[in-house]
Amino acid sequence: MADYKAMYYHLAGRMATAIDALEATTNALVEITEKLKLAQQTTEEMFLSSTDADDEIECEKENTVNDPGSDKLMA
Repeated sequence: MADYKAMYYHLAGRMATAIDALEATTNALVEITEKLKLAQQTTEEMFLSSTDADDEIECEKENTVNDPGSDKLMA
């Protein structure tokens, strides 16, 4: 006759192990997602700030080129 009690405890232990593994995986995925979001946000901020700086430089160049009384020489 099968030992149902032993089978039950064995399966319960296996399920507990599987649940622990799923929780660890979920926590790791949440952590990775947070890091990716932060990396994306940082990259966007860097891109936007470099674009703003480039726009300012372009405006300065345009003002210098279009100003006939400018003493600055453009290359």
